[in-house]
Amino acid sequence: MTRTMTSRMIRLAIAAGVLALALIAPGSAMAADEDGDHMRDGWELKHGLSTHKANGSRDSDRDHLSNLGEFRAHTDPKDADTDNDCVSDDDEDGDHDQVDNANEMSEHTKPRDRDSDDDGTNDGNEDADHDGLSNAKEDDAGADPLDRDSDNDGRGDAREDEDNDGVGNREDDNDDDGDKDEDQDVECGDDSHNDGKHEHGDDHGAEHEDGPGRDEERDDE
Repeated sequence: MTRTMTSRMIRLAIAAGVLALALIAPGSAMAADEDGDHMRDGWELKHGLSTHKANGSRDSDRDHLSNLGEFRAHTDPKDADTDNDCVSDDDEDGDHDQVDNANEMSEHTKPRDRDSDDDGTNDGNEDADHDGLSNAKEDDAGADPLDRDSDNDGRGDAREDEDNDGVGNREDDNDDDGDKDEDQDVECGDDSHNDGKHEHGDDHGAEHEDGPGRDEERDDE
């Protein structure tokens, strides 16, 4: 048996061993997400969420951003205003693409990536429902980025005039201030949202010390 054949057999044996381990423990690759809710177990445990039941769609701190959205935005699912800047986490824009976290989740874009589909167009400049109104302007006008006629009045979102200034949403460069999420923003100086002991929502309501945004909080999509 030549040295080349021996080396090849060794490589094949190693590959077979790796495959056998994968078959023995098929969940090993997914072990970091035991309940399959696309949130890593380590992150859930740190924030007092259960790793035994899927709870990505729940909203533990009632800030209108789901637990999964908090995970992807690197915000705290038990704190409505993670950075204490008096803007609730759902209305934050972590990647500065002019689309807030809640709308990023609605549009199936990434709250921490300005160009989620890597097509060279900023998420805010995309037009998910092809109504002539960019995602950023849909966000600004409080319109549904996945519905061409959010209020079903027969007039498309782009033709609406949210701030009643005589200029349609599509042409209006000013802040229409129609963001429906803004009424969820917390009041400055109100620390009640940041006590780390929320009774509502799900799971343990445990206290935590680590803040979001660390390298370990990578998206698991």
